Amino acid sequence: MRKKKPKVRPVRWHAAQESDELIFAVCDRYFFQLGKSAQTSEGEERQRGAATSVAEWIQKEKNRPDITREKIYPLFWEACQRGFLLLQPPIEQNLKKHLEEFYALENYPGEITVVNVRGDSAAQHVTSAAADLIMGLIDRVWKEKKEKFPNNPELQAVHLGMGAGYAAMLVAKRLAAKIHSGEDVPQLVLHAISSGGFLPHEPHKAPSTYFTYFDPSLTNIKYVALFSSTVVDHDDYENLKTNPGIRFSFEQKDDIDIIVTSLAAADHEHGLLVQYLTHLVDQKLLPPNLLEKMRNAGWVGDVQFRPYSVDGSLTDISPVRAVTLFELNELVELAKNPNNGKYVVLVAGPCGECGKTKKHALKPLIANENLRLWTHLVTDAKTARELLE
Repeated sequence: MRKKKPKVRPVRWHAAQESDELIFAVCDRYFFQLGKSAQTSEGEERQRGAATSVAEWIQKEKNRPDITREKIYPLFWEACQRGFLLLQPPIEQNLKKHLEEFYALENYPGEITVVNVRGDSAAQHVTSAAADLIMGLIDRVWKEKKEKFPNNPELQAVHLGMGAGYAAMLVAKRLAAKIHSGEDVPQLVLHAISSGGFLPHEPHKAPSTYFTYFDPSLTNIKYVALFSSTVVDHDDYENLKTNPGIRFSFEQKDDIDIIVTSLAAADHEHGLLVQYLTHLVDQKLLPPNLLEKMRNAGWVGDVQFRPYSVDGSLTDISPVRAVTLFELNELVELAKNPNNGKYVVLVAGPCGECGKTKKHALKPLIANENLRLWTHLVTDAKTARELLE
């Protein structure tokens, strides 16, 4: 008696099996087809639908008769996963103009970008707009360096300083997606401008971890990490900067062309500095009334974990300080000079974890010229309106 052959299960198709080239071709053709259909009030193409037309095109042009209209949308979702589809959020020009007038910024060389988004995804869209702006700055710096150093590719490299935090992480993710999508970019050198490793369960908010978004096989890229203690006593800080493992990072800081940072509010539980100081207080490593003392001293926010009030920087209100390449006054000096080829991008959208705005922390950075540490400020429409109230 013959044994029955076991049934061979067919391999189930999945969009992840397809190549980048085919998935990109599907997206490109789909948008072309939508544009073509939109220009036709009636007709065969509009009635049949874009997905059917794209499937037929792929079958013919790519010799893939197995790609049916039902497979077009899974290919679209796969394109989203691979970072091929990047939405460009809308910019609100009127709010920008009102902010410039309200805070008398007509003569300030900095630029404000107000992203016209609201809701749960506002923080992510603000960081997307910031990343797109940074891509433009990278291109600007690169062109200037190519003119200045035409025969020295090493000196043409663009140095990007990345701060810590959720917003900077999202900016890095968007930048990596745009760079890997095939945009022409120079050699990049990524610098961590703070250690950022405050809490052991949140390593993704430290610059050295999200540098991994950038694939060296796709991008000509180098790294300058900052591996140090999270915070140190004020008296130990100058000695720390001479440590062999840290000194190199400080020696390279003047090479940085574009600094990317965000801010946190003193009254906001998700701020990294608030979280870490609270952690140290709970561990009885700092006085129990420290946060209250700092707020009584006027603390409204921090940039790169350096606290400030509405009047200026607060340097000695805590027994410890964060390790960071730049002090607030250094960022202010960089931002004051529009001809030095240096840029400071301040990402000032709502909290990416709860959506709360940071208006009280942001206002001094706009209103007080001694705290204007940005050449480019990117915020959202809700925050902008609150700043105008």
